[in-house]
Amino acid sequence: MRAKTSSIRRQLLIMTLIVLTVINGVAIWTADLYANRAAKLSYDRLIHGAALQIAENINLLDHKVMVDLPVSAFETLALAPEDRAYYSVTSEKGILLTGYEDLPNASHAVKKDRSSQENSAEPVYFDSVYRGEDVRFITLTKRLIESDNSEVVHVTIGQTILARKQLADEMGGLVIQFLITFFCITLGLLMFGIWRVLRPLKSLRRAIEQRSSTELTPLNTDVPSEIRPLLETVNFFMSQLNMTLERLKRFTSEAAHQLRTPLAGVNLQAQNALVEQDEFKRQQQLRDIIKSSELLTDTVNHLLEEATLTHRMRSQAFHPVQLDVLTKDVCRSLVVWALESEVEIEYLGQISASCLGDDVALTQMLRNIIENAVKYSPKQSVVQVNLYREQELLCLTVADHGNGISDEDKQHVFERFYRSKHNHTVGTGIGLSIAKEVAEHHGARLMLADNQPHGLLIEVLFEANGETV
Repeated sequence: MRAKTSSIRRQLLIMTLIVLTVINGVAIWTADLYANRAAKLSYDRLIHGAALQIAENINLLDHKVMVDLPVSAFETLALAPEDRAYYSVTSEKGILLTGYEDLPNASHAVKKDRSSQENSAEPVYFDSVYRGEDVRFITLTKRLIESDNSEVVHVTIGQTILARKQLADEMGGLVIQFLITFFCITLGLLMFGIWRVLRPLKSLRRAIEQRSSTELTPLNTDVPSEIRPLLETVNFFMSQLNMTLERLKRFTSEAAHQLRTPLAGVNLQAQNALVEQDEFKRQQQLRDIIKSSELLTDTVNHLLEEATLTHRMRSQAFHPVQLDVLTKDVCRSLVVWALESEVEIEYLGQISASCLGDDVALTQMLRNIIENAVKYSPKQSVVQVNLYREQELLCLTVADHGNGISDEDKQHVFERFYRSKHNHTVGTGIGLSIAKEVAEHHGARLMLADNQPHGLLIEVLFEANGETV
């Protein structure tokens, strides 16, 4: 079942829409507040101007309040033709001097702000419902002074709020139109930007799709610095895959070459044994078939062993390995097999030491070295295995008393399937090659030296990463 994949483009668009929606929502809410406040302030100034004009035409004459309503005040109110206006002029005691008698809360509004009685320039605004409509009121207080008398009058003007609502709606509508235009343009630009940003990924995908299954050379596509690590990772993977395929080709070719000869030999020997009349020769031919089969088995085992170790060395992480314990276990597992060849295995190590590595690979490395030493040791001899510390190195040595290896052959002995022309012992020529690969994988050095008085000494030098006792 294919796992669900998320689209970067979709995620960016969703995040962009969310951000733009939030920004536009806040902007619309702020614009609405501003539009209402601006409309309210504009028409408050209008009714304030009308109230001032009326107040300026109120005078005290012979202890009587004289009100002369100016036409200009009503012309000012007429600037909002959709609205109806109401007015009243009352005395401090609430006596109506002129205007509408039932205007709401005019005297109450004055009581709420006593400072207006001290300063006639300070108006009092309030909202109320009058005759079934929402009305905005202003009450202006004026003190009239005569030579020996003074009176306080209240000028109240009310105006319905249709015009200010219309103005607020128009201002808000213009802002909303601007924001919608801004939203669309911004969204378009962001979509174009997302397309531009993601285009290198499409180019990278096309570059990979156009390649054949065998073309594993590094990609050389121009990508932004943020995508460069991805491209480098892909190239690294392709180089690793190329190395793996090359190793597989080499393995297949060498395996075919090495298996073809023993199989052909077994087939020929079997055919000869089938027609041979001499019983002694037939027995010899059957023994040759067994030897060839054993060589074939060893070759197959070593090839499989190499393939397994190659995989482990590329996939397994190192962990602490008790090297002395591992060496003893390998020696014990080969003792019986060595005794069949009348060769003893002797462990001389006296220390307890550990290193970082893969215990399976190290076991196979040591096994190959000891098996090689036993195969090339004469009967009634001893293969000596030792583990000791020398300065900052752990030294693992395997010494035999065979014929040794000439200096000429030492240069080639680690090559795969190399067989010396002076060597007549049956072998696959892979064991030491595998051992060297494992040693190098662990950062160790595998060296050959002459044993005294004769024989071969193989040294594996590890860096000491653990406690040594």
